[in-house]
Amino acid sequence: MSSLYHILKQQLVADLKILYPDVDASNVTLEQPKDASHGDFATNAAMVLTRLVGKPPRDVAADIKSKMEAWEQVESVDIAGPGFINLRIKPEAIYAQMHIIESDVVAFGSSKIGNGEKVMVEFCSANPTGPIHAGHMRGTIFGDVLSRILERTGYKVWREFLINDSGRQIRTLVNSVWLRYRELFGENVVIPDDAYPGDYVIEIAEKLKASDGDKWTKETDFEAVLLGLRAFCVDAMMGEIKKDLEGLKIAPFDEFYSEHKMQQTGLPEKIMGELREEGLVYDGTLPPPRGKIVDDYEPVELPLFKSSDFGDDSDRPVKNSRGDFTYFGADLAYHTDKLNRGFERLINVWGADHGGAVKRLTSALTAVTGNKKALEIKLMQMVRFVKDGKPVKMSKRAGNFVTLRQILDDVGPDAARFWFMNRKPETQFDFDLGKALEKNNENPVFYVQYAHTRMCSVFRQKEDMGLELDKDVDMSLLTHEKEQDLMKHLIMYPLHLEKAASAGEPHRLAAYAHDLAAGFHSWYDSVRFLDESDIKTTSARLQLVKTAREVLKDSLGLMGVSAPDKM
Repeated sequence: MSSLYHILKQQLVADLKILYPDVDASNVTLEQPKDASHGDFATNAAMVLTRLVGKPPRDVAADIKSKMEAWEQVESVDIAGPGFINLRIKPEAIYAQMHIIESDVVAFGSSKIGNGEKVMVEFCSANPTGPIHAGHMRGTIFGDVLSRILERTGYKVWREFLINDSGRQIRTLVNSVWLRYRELFGENVVIPDDAYPGDYVIEIAEKLKASDGDKWTKETDFEAVLLGLRAFCVDAMMGEIKKDLEGLKIAPFDEFYSEHKMQQTGLPEKIMGELREEGLVYDGTLPPPRGKIVDDYEPVELPLFKSSDFGDDSDRPVKNSRGDFTYFGADLAYHTDKLNRGFERLINVWGADHGGAVKRLTSALTAVTGNKKALEIKLMQMVRFVKDGKPVKMSKRAGNFVTLRQILDDVGPDAARFWFMNRKPETQFDFDLGKALEKNNENPVFYVQYAHTRMCSVFRQKEDMGLELDKDVDMSLLTHEKEQDLMKHLIMYPLHLEKAASAGEPHRLAAYAHDLAAGFHSWYDSVRFLDESDIKTTSARLQLVKTAREVLKDSLGLMGVSAPDKM
C-alpha cells in the first residue's frame, strides 16, 4: 500500500548508501518541482553531497542518475543546472496509484518520518478566568491540526493544556464569584473595578448557591474563601472551556495540567534546586531597567537563571521579592517537568503577545538540555473579527471581549477552522464573518467543500442514469491534460503531509486541499464525465473522481472540517 513518493524515497536512500556508504545523506530531499515542465519529482541529492564526497555536483548527479534510470517507475532522468536531478514517472505507475489511494487513503498518506518520537504539543492554555475569547481560536485550531498531522506522519503526540490556575488572576476570579454569590443573598456588595464583569461570573455564583447554600455568606476571611472556592471556580470555568473546545471540534487533550497542583507538589522548588546545583541558578541582583531612570531603585538579591549565557539579553529572576515564582520561573519549572516526563520535542503554540518571552524560555531550555531545538514556539498573529465591515461587538456574557462561542454561533466550526488553516500563522488578517458564510468561490471553505459535493453528485447522477461501469478500469484512457494534472497532484499527498509535519506548518495541508479542489473544478467544467456511449472512459473518469474524493475527504478530516455530500 506504499505511495509512489515513499517508494521512490526509499529507493533513493538505498542507492545513496550503495554509492556513498560512509556519507550522511539525511539532508537529501525528494520534492515536487515548482515548474511542472521540469518533471514529476526532483532531488537535491547531488547539491547536498558534493562537498561530502569531494566531487563536482554534476558528477555526483551523474552517479545518482545511473542508479535512477534502473528504477521501474521512472520514465526519464535529467540533470539540470548545477546538478539538480529531475525525474519523470511512467504513466502506468501513476495510474496504479489511483487504485491504491482509493482502497486505503489513510495508509497511502501515512509515513514514518517521526520514527515514534515523543512530541508534546501544548496549545490553547486559556486562563481559566472566563470563556475562551476569539483570539485563542487561531492557536487552538493550529495546535489541533498540527497534532493530527504529526500523528499521521509517525510521531507519538501528546496534547496538553496548561491550566494557569495560580497567581493573582485566580484570586480575582474567586473574589468576583464570591461577591456575586453574596449579592444573590441580598447583600449590598461593592464590585471593584478589577473584578471580572461578565455574566458568566453570576452563572458560577448561582451554581455555588445551588451547591453550598449560604455557607460562604458567613465567611469573612478571603484567604479561607480562596482556599475553599478555588477548585470550584476553576472547575466551573474549565467545564465551560471544554464545551467550547468540543464545539470547535478539537480532538481530546491528553492532559489538562494544573500549574497550581504543580506548585503544591513542590516540584518547582525541586527543579530550581537541581538547576542551582548545576550552576544555572544563583543569587544576584539585576541592574535597573534599561533606558529608564528609577530614582528610588534599590538592588534586591533574587534567585536568577543564567539565561544570558545561552543567548538571552540578561539573566532572569525565577522568584520575585515576595518569594513567589515569576512567570518565567513557573514556565521554566513546567517545561523542565515536560522533559522529565520523557518528551523529546516540545512545541508551544502561543499568541503574538507572548513573543517577548520566547527568547528567555528557549535559551533556558537550551541551557537545561544542551539542545537548541528542544523547544519550538509557534506564534499566532492577531486576528480582527469583522461583520458588515465593522468590528464584531463584544459578548455580553463575557463582558469585555468577543468569545469563541460567539464566533462559532455565527459561522460554525468548519468555516472557523478552514479560514484559519488557509493562512500562515504569522500573517495578520480580518476574519469576515459575512464572507465566511457566502456560497461562492471567494469563500475558501465553501470552494473546497463544494468540490467534494460535486464529486458525490457525479455518483448520484451515475445511479440515476443506471450506468454499469467496467470492473477492469483502464486509466490510460484519461489523456486530457486536466486529468493528468489531477492524478499527479493526488500522488503528492504524502509529500505535502510530510512537509507540513517537518516544518510545523499545517497551513500547507489547507493549500493542498484548495489546489485539489481547484483542479477538480477545472476538470469538471472541461469534460463530460458520464457518457453512455463510452463506458470505458466513463469508468476511468469515475475511478479518478472516487480517488480524488477520498484524498479530499481525508485532508479535510485532518483539518477537522466536514466533507458534506450535499450543500
